[in-house]
Amino acid sequence: MCGACGRTVATDPVFPDGRTTRGNLIAGQILDALCAAARNRIRVAGRPDGFAVSLPGRQPVPCATVADVWSAILATAPATATTPTAELEARYRTESRLVRAIVAAANAVRGGG
Repeated sequence: MCGACGRTVATDPVFPDGRTTRGNLIAGQILDALCAAARNRIRVAGRPDGFAVSLPGRQPVPCATVADVWSAILATAPATATTPTAELEARYRTESRLVRAIVAAANAVRGGG
């Protein structure tokens, strides 16, 4: 439960130190950049209580966790690469732990670990 707004916020193993709005926003940017690199037209936005995944021709799908985001992405675009580009790694070098956790979540959703 968020103390400021009273909304329920799901725990997410991608954020071992706890979720924050800032963390969700950065994770949303990283996820969106991975989708853009795959050219799959899926957009991801971080929100205070989770994420919104915009799929082509559909209403945005609310997602509580990064695993939920990956499930939505991979259901629509299973060939989406989950390896960060050098540009993405450079852009988010101070959040490298978050980038690795997001990629690990994708691999877990795919069943690879």
